[in-house]
Amino acid sequence: MAERFASVGTQSSDRVLTYCGGGIAASATAFLLTMLGHTNVGLYDNSLSEWAIDESLPMETGD
Repeated sequence: MAERFASVGTQSSDRVLTYCGGGIAASATAFLLTMLGHTNVGLYDNSLSEWAIDESLPMETGD
């Protein structure tokens, strides 16, 4: 997994925010990043289930 994160250019000192549909999968990713030595990891625990209902917030879709 360390190689996969490194392949997208994340450094252990970078600020990384994780999110998903409801916060459950994102918490596992945040935990893994922390275990891999990342020291600046955040979790948007309400994730897209909260973000998507607020029409004032930007969001791009594949449409």
